Amino acid sequence: MRVVKNALLSRVGRADYKRWTSLENLETWWDERTIELARLVPAGSRVLEFGAGRRQLQRYLPAGCQYIPSDLVDRGPGTVILDLNQRPLPDLAQLRPDVAVFGGVLEYVRDLNGVLIWLANSGATACVASFDAVPRGLGRLGRYAEMKRRCYNGYMSHFTEEQLLRSFEAAAFKCNERLTWTNQLILQFLRRQ
Repeated sequence: MRVVKNALLSRVGRADYKRWTSLENLETWWDERTIELARLVPAGSRVLEFGAGRRQLQRYLPAGCQYIPSDLVDRGPGTVILDLNQRPLPDLAQLRPDVAVFGGVLEYVRDLNGVLIWLANSGATACVASFDAVPRGLGRLGRYAEMKRRCYNGYMSHFTEEQLLRSFEAAAFKCNERLTWTNQLILQFLRRQ
């Protein structure tokens, strides 16, 4: 039933509020990824985390960082409640983020290109993100299995690494650092001036 529900939600481009409201669905093993993401945030940055979940990023940020949590639902004091699949996206000018962080979020965004352009227009100078990219060179059966896995997880963005990099480039973000964590990419992007 979960496969059908997630596939339907991903096709219509809606966030799964029921899934992400429950703290039981926020895995503690994701903290390892959060630590890697935090290492790529420059000290002293004003950080806006999308998909704040259990708000673990704030624990690992470098010295002098200011933390702003954002998620689909309230995650405690100061949370900016925001659905990246709803339009129009809000003006972030009053938040003045230097760095946007997406840990396990971009896969669930229907219009990733639009979100990246919106982010670039917000004044953010850097972005740190993880992404579970579609592997290159899959045959027909491999593509089928990959899409089945992605639908099971409720993913809405089905980009290869190259497509993801091109999307960030189109929004004037250049990849500065690339790491891997399990089967995911962890990328640091800097805005081109």
